[in-house]
Amino acid sequence: MPSSDTNGTSGEKFTARMLDGAAREHAGAVLREHGMLRLARLGGRDDVLLAAGWLMSSLWKHRDADPDSLTVIRDTGHHDGRPGFAGLGHGALALHTECAQHPTPPRLLLLACARAGDTGGDSLLVDGQAVLAELAEHHPAAIEALAAERAAYFGGSGGRFSPVLQQLAVSRWRLRLRQDDLARFSPDAQQHLPTLRQAIDRNTHRLRLAPGQGVVLDNHRLLHGRTAFSGERLILRALGEPHAALGLGPGFPAPWSMPIPATAHEEAHPANTPRELLSPTGI
Repeated sequence: MPSSDTNGTSGEKFTARMLDGAAREHAGAVLREHGMLRLARLGGRDDVLLAAGWLMSSLWKHRDADPDSLTVIRDTGHHDGRPGFAGLGHGALALHTECAQHPTPPRLLLLACARAGDTGGDSLLVDGQAVLAELAEHHPAAIEALAAERAAYFGGSGGRFSPVLQQLAVSRWRLRLRQDDLARFSPDAQQHLPTLRQAIDRNTHRLRLAPGQGVVLDNHRLLHGRTAFSGERLILRALGEPHAALGLGPGFPAPWSMPIPATAHEEAHPANTPRELLSPTGI
């Protein structure tokens, strides 16, 4: 069961108007240590854009974003059951990293609560560093399978092969995962998915955002999801690359390493997806 204790990530809360100068450097230290930071006293869309502007050097224009690059996450009433659109319904959202099918997913993800639902809608967060540490101690074979170049295929016809756990350099890692109909896994990776799922479950924390509160996540390190909800829940989302002042290096640190292959970890989707990657995953 997910833990509701989120103090292990950081009890500090930053406001949009206190992220300049030394405060921004301190926010970077929090992000580097915990993979996330908390935001408070967000008065509305302008404050969310202000916070994103201090923390991100550039904003991503997501498929569902408005002209100002913010995406409104709410139950639209007509996206339930559509692959890739689960966030725009009211059901539970499986733990994932954002834009897993992209060659280089955005590094930062900002989620700000504008309106809480009547019930449910808790955010679920998992630190990939903790998951990797658990696998390294008890299931190193799982890391090897999940770090293979073609461990997973994320996306539809324009998706990509990718590792789930990608070693970027010695002791530096990046996590990417989705757990819906747009995720397929190689046979070797598939047999280790139950182990991965158990490690994720043991490291899941629950966070309920109230209106005016937000969270910034290192999208290369943390998984996020949510519980099902009722009512008119409304979340504002920003995606982007970190400002240089945050001092985020590539990936996240982990003491466990494996030989790095000479070839690139990722490659574009060829014309025909191998048959072994066309069966749905059980995770």
